[in-house]
Amino acid sequence: MYEFERAAPVTVVLRALSGSVDITAEDRDGIEVEVAAPGGGDASQTQVVLEGDSLVIRAPAGRRSPRLRIVARVPAGSSVAGESASADVRLAGRFADVQLGVASAAVNLAEATGNVRLDAASGDLTVGRVGGALHLKSASGELHAGDVTGDVTVETASGRIRLDAVGGSLRAGSASGTIEVGRLRRGQASVRTVSGDVQVGVAAGSALWMDLNTVSGRSTTDLTAQGDVPPADGPVELELRVRTVSGHIRIHRAAPAGVADDRAVA
Repeated sequence: MYEFERAAPVTVVLRALSGSVDITAEDRDGIEVEVAAPGGGDASQTQVVLEGDSLVIRAPAGRRSPRLRIVARVPAGSSVAGESASADVRLAGRFADVQLGVASAAVNLAEATGNVRLDAASGDLTVGRVGGALHLKSASGELHAGDVTGDVTVETASGRIRLDAVGGSLRAGSASGTIEVGRLRRGQASVRTVSGDVQVGVAAGSALWMDLNTVSGRSTTDLTAQGDVPPADGPVELELRVRTVSGHIRIHRAAPAGVADDRAVA
């Protein structure tokens, strides 16, 4: 067990290879880090040091590095930056900014008050609440975000994208996965798929302009758009553009916040 006296938030600088990583940001006056090798091996070669405002957790490099179980508890409002090869990363509690790159691992983040950027070669990326901007990208993985205050950029080649609520502008793209957006309110939204269906909910009271285009799919909406082009000085709050090749498009009025919406693209 590594222990450091530190009440202020830190930036966790992480390098993990295989195994699992669990980091909890909570109200506390110190830092605790535990590193174990459940399957055998030498966990003591892992570097765990507090350098100024950075907590460095670095697994030893090399193919013979053991599978590690890393568990850390840090002050609430800490940030995370780093990478993981195949170790799944779970971030519980309330963080500030989070930036992680993983090869073939899943990432689950509960909450961040700042900006979040998660990149994966193949892995599911799940985020709860984000107070700033969000960027999610995975070549083959499911992407899911809850309530995001800022702008959102999400992209996957083959995987489902699900966004509960987006407070800013949106760019979402998938080659062969469905895209579901529970609630959009304002900004510019661009959604595109090749063979996936698209479903978007528009918040009540949002003045909307939309441009929907599908080559061989079907477009349906129960909303009224304003004109053929966005007005230069009109009251439009949300500009929505959706493009698919063979996917269906469904645009509807979003359910009120806190109410589940079980509509599906038909």
